[in-house]
Amino acid sequence: MTMRGGQRGFSLMSAIFLVVVVAMIAGFAVSIGNAQRSGRVLGLVATRAAFAAQSGLDWAVAVVTDTHACVPGGATLSPEGPGLDGFVVTVDCVAVAVTEGSVPYTIFTLDVVASSGAEGSEDFVRRRVSAQVADGAP
Repeated sequence: MTMRGGQRGFSLMSAIFLVVVVAMIAGFAVSIGNAQRSGRVLGLVATRAAFAAQSGLDWAVAVVTDTHACVPGGATLSPEGPGLDGFVVTVDCVAVAVTEGSVPYTIFTLDVVASSGAEGSEDFVRRRVSAQVADGAP
């Protein structure tokens, strides 16, 4: 059996095309897997930041209700516990004296920020929670 001149090397071209397509699909699958893994890790760190911020808020509410005074300005905490290492929690407090009728009381506005990592880096995360606490309100 003899080959015609135009059919030589056609199987080589098919094999190269097939290898290139399979390599592209494998590369795409690896990049998708890395993106999913990275997304899960960032979601976990964001959840930890939310818990760190909430723990800072709980601490600030306890201080305000026990002392009937604001937390010292710009108080910084380093929460302890599983998964909270590396977080810095900053608490700001503003007290406003209010008189309603003849009853005086104080409203404390608490603003808590938990962050980890260097701002601008890919592993930076920050979460903020706020609350108002009325002390002595009717």
